[in-house]
Amino acid sequence: MLGGPRLLTFLLILLVGVLALVYAEDSPAEDSAAPSGPASGSPKAKVAPVEDTVQGHKIVDRYRYLENPNDPDTKLFVEQELSYTRAILDPLPGRDKINARLAQLLEIGTVGAPQMGGRYYFHSRREGSQNQPILYVREGLNGGLNDGVNNGLNNEDRVLVDVNKLSTDGTVALDWWFAAEDGKYVAYGTSASGSEESTLHIIETATGKVLPDTIDRTRFASVAWMKDSSAFYYTRHPKKGEVPDGEEVYHVKVFYHQIGSDPAKDPLIFGEGRNPQDVPSVALSEDDRWLLIDVGEGWTKTEMYLQDLQSKNPPLEITTGKDFLYGADFFADKLYITTNEDAPHYRVFVADATNPKRENWKELIPQSDAVLQGASVTGGKLLAQYEHNATSALKLFGLDGKKLADLPLPSIGAVFGASGRYDRDEIFFGFQSFTVPPSIYRVDLTDMKSALWAKVDAPSIDPSAYDVQQVWYTSNDGTKVPMFVVSKKGIEKNGKNPILLTGYGGFNISLTPTFSRSMYLWMEHGGIYAPTCAAAPSSAKTGIAPACWRKNRASLMISSPLVNT
Repeated sequence: MLGGPRLLTFLLILLVGVLALVYAEDSPAEDSAAPSGPASGSPKAKVAPVEDTVQGHKIVDRYRYLENPNDPDTKLFVEQELSYTRAILDPLPGRDKINARLAQLLEIGTVGAPQMGGRYYFHSRREGSQNQPILYVREGLNGGLNDGVNNGLNNEDRVLVDVNKLSTDGTVALDWWFAAEDGKYVAYGTSASGSEESTLHIIETATGKVLPDTIDRTRFASVAWMKDSSAFYYTRHPKKGEVPDGEEVYHVKVFYHQIGSDPAKDPLIFGEGRNPQDVPSVALSEDDRWLLIDVGEGWTKTEMYLQDLQSKNPPLEITTGKDFLYGADFFADKLYITTNEDAPHYRVFVADATNPKRENWKELIPQSDAVLQGASVTGGKLLAQYEHNATSALKLFGLDGKKLADLPLPSIGAVFGASGRYDRDEIFFGFQSFTVPPSIYRVDLTDMKSALWAKVDAPSIDPSAYDVQQVWYTSNDGTKVPMFVVSKKGIEKNGKNPILLTGYGGFNISLTPTFSRSMYLWMEHGGIYAPTCAAAPSSAKTGIAPACWRKNRASLMISSPLVNT
C-alpha cells in the first residue's frame, strides 16, 4: 500500500515538468526562451564518507548524513536543490495554464464502495476542492424512500465523518474505518500532516456523537467488532519507552477493547514475544465464537492463528510456517482460505473451524490461468475476484466450489472494493478504467442483475475522445507481458510522440486500467500514456503473465518517443 501513492506523486511532478516544456515548444519564439539554469550548474552535495563492515566487506557511504533531514548539511543541500529547480522551471511559459487546467482536473472527485452494517450503508466520497474524502452514511438502500423500512427519511447521504473540518490546512486524513456488524458504531482512524500515525475514534451512527473512547498508536489498524457492538478486537503499536528506541513502528499486538472502558487497561490478546516486524490483523466469525489472527511476515509470507473464544485456550496456529500467503473468511463454523500455497495463481480451501489444522484442509477452488485476488462469503456463496491480462473479473461460486456465474462488468477495467455480507443477497463493487471514472455498482444475487449505485462526474473531460489499446511484449525470460497504450483518437503513432511509459511491481501492486485525472492533461497535448506490467511469473501453459506483480520490483518512468505502432 505504500508504493502506489508515492508513484502517483512522482508521476504528477514529472508530468508538470514535461508539460511545461511542451507548452514552451508551442509558445511563440519570443516567449519561449527557457533558461539553461544557473551558470554555476546543479548543486553538489557535501561528501562525508562513512565506512561500515558488513559480513567482512567494507562499504563506504559518502552521503550517509542525507538520511537525516535535520542535519544542517542536508537542509542546505535541499534548499540549494529547490532554488536550482525553481530557477529552471519558474521562467518557463505556460505554467499558469498548466496549473489552472490541472486544478480543474483534480477537482474530479473519488468514491468508495460501501460497507454494510445493519440497515446502514457507509461509503467515502471526495468532491471538488475537498482535500480529504468524507465518510457518508445512507439509511436503507435508497435512502429510506423505497425500502419500506426507513420511511420519512430524505434520500440524501448524511455526513458522518468530515476530517476536512479538523484542520485549517486540510491535512488531517481519514486513514481507515470499520463499521460494526449492526451499524451502530463506526471505528475510524485519523492522522495529521501525512504522518499516518492514526488515532482511533468511535462515532455513533444514528446521532453522529463521537464517543470518549480514544486510542492512539493505531497506524494501519485492523478492527473486528463483536456482533452486539459492545466491544472489538484491534491492533496497536507500542508507546515510546515500551520498546527499544526507534522500534515504535514495529511490535504490533492485538488487544480487546470494551466500549466505555479505559484503553490503557485493554487486555493483550496476541503478539507477545514475536518477531517485532510481524503485523497481525483480526477477523471474527459471524457468531463471535472464532477469532482469526492473520500475521504478515513481510510481503511474501503470512501465518494464521485461530482462537475458540468459548474456550480458554490460546490461539492455535493452523498454517505450517511455509513461505506462502493466506487469508480466510468465516461462515457456519467453516473457514474459506485463499492462498498461494503451491499455487502461484492462488486457490481456495475449506476447513472446519473445530478441526482447522493444515492436514484437514480440502481444496475447493483450484488455481486457474487468472490470479485469484480474494474470495469471501456473501449471501451464502463465494465471491471471487480475479485478475487476468491486467484486468479484473468477478465470479460467483457455491460453497461446494461449483462455479455459479460470471458477474458482468461495464467494460475492460479494474474492480476495487468488492464486498458483501454472509447474510445479504447483494454485492457492491467499484469499477474504473482509463476512460471510465470511478463508479459503484450493486449486484442483486437473487437475479444477478447489476445497477449503478454511485459514480464520479467528470464534466471537464470527454473520455470518448481517447483510444485505449492493449499490446504485448516479450520480457527477457520469454514471458509475454501486457501494456496499455492510451492516447487521443486519431493521433499518428510515428515515433515522434512524447510518451510516458511507467511500470510498477512493488508491494504486490499491479498497474491495472485506472482512471488518472492528471494524465488527461498530458494526453490533451499529444502525449501518449503507456502503463506496463513489471515482469511477472508466466503461466506454464501459455507463457503469458497472468497478473502484473512481482515482489521487490522497482518502478520505471521514461519520457521519450518510443511508441511507433
